[in-house]
Amino acid sequence: MAHKDIREWIKLIEEDGELKRINGADWNLEMGGITEIIYQGGKRPVPALLYDDIPGYPKGYRTLFGSLASPRRCARALNLPVTNEALVVVENLVKKMRTLQLIPPKFVEAGPVLENQLVGEAVDLTKFPSPRHHELDGGRYFGTGHTVILKDPDTGWVNLGTYRVMLVDRNRLAFHALEGQHGTIIRNKYVSQGKVMPIAVATGIDPTIWWYSTDRAVPWGVSEYDYAGGMKGEAIEVIKGPYTGLPLPAHAEIVVEGELHPGEVVDEGPFGEWMGYYANLGLSPVPEPVMRVKAVYHRNDPIMTCANPAVPPSEYSFWACMMRSAMFWEGLERMGIPGITGVWCHEAGGSLLFTVVAIRQMYAGHSKRVGLVANNITSTIARYTIVVDEDIDPSDLNHVTWAIATRADPERAIQVLPLCGTTSADTTVSPEEKRKTTVTPKPLYSSRAVIDACQPFEWKNEWYPVARISSELRGQLVDKWEGLIKELC
Repeated sequence: MAHKDIREWIKLIEEDGELKRINGADWNLEMGGITEIIYQGGKRPVPALLYDDIPGYPKGYRTLFGSLASPRRCARALNLPVTNEALVVVENLVKKMRTLQLIPPKFVEAGPVLENQLVGEAVDLTKFPSPRHHELDGGRYFGTGHTVILKDPDTGWVNLGTYRVMLVDRNRLAFHALEGQHGTIIRNKYVSQGKVMPIAVATGIDPTIWWYSTDRAVPWGVSEYDYAGGMKGEAIEVIKGPYTGLPLPAHAEIVVEGELHPGEVVDEGPFGEWMGYYANLGLSPVPEPVMRVKAVYHRNDPIMTCANPAVPPSEYSFWACMMRSAMFWEGLERMGIPGITGVWCHEAGGSLLFTVVAIRQMYAGHSKRVGLVANNITSTIARYTIVVDEDIDPSDLNHVTWAIATRADPERAIQVLPLCGTTSADTTVSPEEKRKTTVTPKPLYSSRAVIDACQPFEWKNEWYPVARISSELRGQLVDKWEGLIKELC
């Protein structure tokens, strides 16, 4: 039986030795700062961090950072064979996705999230230890490791998305979603129809739900609940929201319900984001839709799930790389591209800006086609796509750089694609261009590059021998000199 909620999840990862309890850290910069220092310390895997005894809050009101930031924790969340090998987890996920059967959520009468119910004047979001993550952030963030639950007004399709949510005051939250994201499209429909949009935000959620809430590959019209249920092999239990009617995760730690009114905005941000920058408009707050919170439900001693994006490597960047590597791999196969042997979206590129695909070349133009198709699997900011041969480990930057330097003739290997759509999170778009979009909505553009770092197909059979020991000799030496190798490697 899969884990039911974040509490069972915490128990599992603690038994694996992948949880660290930290007492006494403040919500104001300390939790985010400690998390950043630990995740940039170089040791892997880094444990998930559970903060308790937060000054100003009751003991038991906790925050959890880094819930998915190791291969083992990702494998557990996705009901895959447990391993510490990141690329193996990605490969196993792609295999499972090929035959995945979606399972819709199951409505239940009640759930642990209803242990405490605050409505009307009793609503007070400041009772939870929402962190202020970075020194230049414009406020505290209730939602970073969370999901936002919306319903399309035309079809009734339920969307779950991780769109950042800033704490404004005791009964208001600011909602930020990028151009082209499902949440933005749905919100714009309500605005164009002059309707109030029902909205719910859940934190302290099952990490399987969170994985799919952040997955850009879930298609329009299919609920992330269905994918999470399919991956776990059982339906996600939901309750009908008493205020909004939206399906709320019954085993979440905290859920808030409310509404967005057309034209009602509040200053949001700035917030240090996944690329390691304050990218929307630098350090200027931006008007964003405001959520009027009408009801709050929470478990006793609630746990907030948080993510702390920062300059990579961060607790956000690692698991995002695994998720997006699988997304690209599965997307390439879905488009009929053969010969894929590995994909890795590097942390240094924030998991979207620098993608490497390894292939077994099968025909002339194969490597170029892979690069062009992979570049367009995501609709936003795929800056560099690099294609390498199957003997290159796509997750090893030394291997990848060696392939580029020795196999890629710049004149034939590099292709620049101009006028590709992008978003206000893109740091290559000037603040001046972004400011224009706040007055009159207009599309934003940047360029992308494909680098074919494969051996030239037309004389691949004559490619120069590689100066590297064979796998057979490597195995013999490792067996014979095991003690020395373990000591020095």
